[in-house]
Amino acid sequence: MNRCFKDFGTFIRLHDGFNKPKIDFQQMYKLFPEFTFEPTREFGQYEHFGEAFENKNLSMIVTIGKYSCLMVYREYGDANENTAYIT
Repeated sequence: MNRCFKDFGTFIRLHDGFNKPKIDFQQMYKLFPEFTFEPTREFGQYEHFGEAFENKNLSMIVTIGKYSCLMVYREYGDANENTAYIT
């Protein structure tokens, strides 16, 4: 992981797993004002709607200067679970 994203990666990992808090996007924007957040094409779409493992895709492309990463973030509807990581 690029040094630019070290603190951001730590923040994102705090939201990964069962019984973890959901990401508060407004708080995230305030904590990382130097970053640019761009929603992916699938942002806001559901997978497996009404089925087991239903999840909402809230992934974004995160940029600082000439560096970018993909923030993968999904909120699951059938359990108090999130998937959150950066690549």
